[in-house]
Amino acid sequence: MSRILETVAPQRLGSGFRWLMASSWTSNLGDGIGLAAGPLLVASQTDEAGLVALAALMVWLPPLLLGLYAGALADRLDRRLLVVAVDLARCAVLAVLALAVATGAVSIAVVLGALFLLGTAEVFADSASSTLLPMLVDRDDLAIANARLTTGTITLNQLAGPPLGAFLFAAGSASPFVAQGVLVGLGAVLVARVAVSHPRSDGAPDTRLRHDIAEGFRWVRHHAAVRTLVLTILIFNVTFGAAWSVLVLYATRATRARRGRLRPGHDGRRARGAARDHGLRLAHPARQPR
Repeated sequence: MSRILETVAPQRLGSGFRWLMASSWTSNLGDGIGLAAGPLLVASQTDEAGLVALAALMVWLPPLLLGLYAGALADRLDRRLLVVAVDLARCAVLAVLALAVATGAVSIAVVLGALFLLGTAEVFADSASSTLLPMLVDRDDLAIANARLTTGTITLNQLAGPPLGAFLFAAGSASPFVAQGVLVGLGAVLVARVAVSHPRSDGAPDTRLRHDIAEGFRWVRHHAAVRTLVLTILIFNVTFGAAWSVLVLYATRATRARRGRLRPGHDGRRARGAARDHGLRLAHPARQPR
């Protein structure tokens, strides 16, 4: 066991990195579960493509509106405590959502509000946690440390999490949100074990958040390589999101076409029947129905 741990997270990276990696992997699995369960829950409430796409917008809008602010704020606060606080807030939102689903009090408005709050919290958590790594490992080890964190994102968030979330949703609509809340909460506990050293202030006066954000914009505008990368990612995300936002409807209708139409009003059962197919498509976007 120790040999496996040494291979995955070498001791030279320090115990702080091991705690951060464990937290990242755990939270990523929880977020991967929500990646499939969220759209499935929306599809169980409505068949309208506009509302389903709006649900995706509720998740992706916070990074656009608050991403720069979250990054600037992370430079001013204790990043570890910020991650812990925001993850605990996510647990609270997930608990309320799971309770609403379990008791039948859920509605499309409740789901949209919960998705927006979760997306907002995730922006601050991701901005703060991504800046912890350079504080924990040496510059020469940043490549391998980043590779380990990225492995967790790809394997757990994008590959293992969505099928698991779809399976849990098929078993019980509230189950994936309970599981996600537990995993996110565990991730908060693990990251709280990270010990980071805070550099002393050099006595320079603090600048306003707006000033720091504007300075970042100016830097990107005058840096050709980074400017091109930002524009490329922006265009990709817009075009990719257009199809991704209604993928759950495609999965639901493809499943319904194969299995025959259900009686009107059975939206929840129809969404659960498409859950497994939707989870597989999230993990393998290029897969087409037989």
